[in-house]
Amino acid sequence: MVRSKKLVAVAATGALVLAACGGSSDGGDTGDDPVVTDAVEGDEPETTEATETTEAMEEGDEPATTEGDEPETTEAMEEGDEPETTEATDEGDEPAASGAAFAVDTSLCEDPDAATAVIEDTIKIGTSIPLSGGPAVLFAPFGDGQQAYVDYYNAEFGGVNGQQLELVVKDDQYTADLTVANVDELVFDDEVDLISGVIGSPNNLAVQEDLNAQCIPQLNAATGAPNWGDVGELPWTTGLLVPYAVESQLWAEKAAADGATTAGIFYVNNEFGQAYLEAFTEAAEANGIEIVASETIEAADSGAPSGQVTNLAAANPDTILAVPLGAQCIAFMTEIGNVKAANPDFAASIYQTATCANPIFFGAVTNGGADGVFTSNNLKDVNDPAVAEGDEGAAAYLAAFAATGSAADPGGIAAAGWESMEVAVKAIQEAADAGNLSREGIINAARNVNYSSPLLLDGLTYVMNAEDGYLAEGTQLRVWSDADAGFLTEGDPVDFNGTIGVFEG
Repeated sequence: MVRSKKLVAVAATGALVLAACGGSSDGGDTGDDPVVTDAVEGDEPETTEATETTEAMEEGDEPATTEGDEPETTEAMEEGDEPETTEATDEGDEPAASGAAFAVDTSLCEDPDAATAVIEDTIKIGTSIPLSGGPAVLFAPFGDGQQAYVDYYNAEFGGVNGQQLELVVKDDQYTADLTVANVDELVFDDEVDLISGVIGSPNNLAVQEDLNAQCIPQLNAATGAPNWGDVGELPWTTGLLVPYAVESQLWAEKAAADGATTAGIFYVNNEFGQAYLEAFTEAAEANGIEIVASETIEAADSGAPSGQVTNLAAANPDTILAVPLGAQCIAFMTEIGNVKAANPDFAASIYQTATCANPIFFGAVTNGGADGVFTSNNLKDVNDPAVAEGDEGAAAYLAAFAATGSAADPGGIAAAGWESMEVAVKAIQEAADAGNLSREGIINAARNVNYSSPLLLDGLTYVMNAEDGYLAEGTQLRVWSDADAGFLTEGDPVDFNGTIGVFEG
């Protein structure tokens, strides 16, 4: 029987402490920091240039290699070695000591035999992402990054223990109904073995129940909604991006530390925006901040939110959280610039979610509305020459990406797509190495992970187990500088790993 959806946002616990800070069925939320990238969900730029993943695919370090473990991606990536887990997994790739090992119960599957059947010959991965339909066409580089990683792995390692990987990509135009149709085709016609990297909260929610009932791994949902941590009821789904509860807590604590006691919120009126609203309301209350104004925008609305921003400014909050989608990120900041010009005393600190953390968005604002606006990301900026040349993990990634011959911008949203495949293929490889290359083996490997991607910020790690349902729980504040034409880091990366637990609806 298909289980019912649970749409209640996970609550950020009051115990979260920062170490150093200084509706629509066709709406969506990436990256993460794409990517993981955080800037994936909701990136709908209006330009036809390739979208850059903000810092969402920006910083990560090279994990160490150890004997008996899979080779790692960082410097080893250039030598044809396979990405490896961090030191925490050197001994049999066990989950973090603080959490129990996860094991899926296949007796609950509609067809338990299909869930445990050995995958033979080609290993097929399916995904459904926006490739067309107005501004959504700029999500195409995400698929380029996914394909680039699959090509890289096949070329460097001959696939997974000799079995080639195949990626099947379908276009959903960022519409949940099309995502459902695409996933049906992927499962029943293309006979994929797993799904990975679907973009958008509504899109992933629309297929989550059926994929779990059929026990088909739905890995790395490119959103930070809380639902992907439902280990008990929907164990076959995992998320890729930093949970919105973590991001909301990060900002609420930063704002409170700077003296904020009141806040306004501007959010898109769909599942994506509602998840942020609930998470930030919880975090604001925990930090002594009262929400005094709330304004919404519809996911399909491309007009300037002048009325909403005017209302927010009139409430005179100390801080504002903005949760727009894609090109709405530009429109919101432009209206903030107009308010600043008309009211020099307007001094609210402003945070735009990581889904907006894209230099293309911030750089498109020409009236000063982006200057000083905060966002966050958990990945390295591989387009920063200092990072590209000075960080071994970033350099290895760039070399590996270039070797695939892809024409996509490796520092843009393509990096998020690459990350969604890297994490998925790691689980496949570990399942094969453990002698259980099946859907069951893949989801068990995916949920028992302690791994540091070369694209993650130094010190951050992907961790999941039976008691930790969220893959990426660390991030870093960034602030846009018009003078520098880029993001500047604000404090050190902070890691909330293990503090949220699992989604319990």
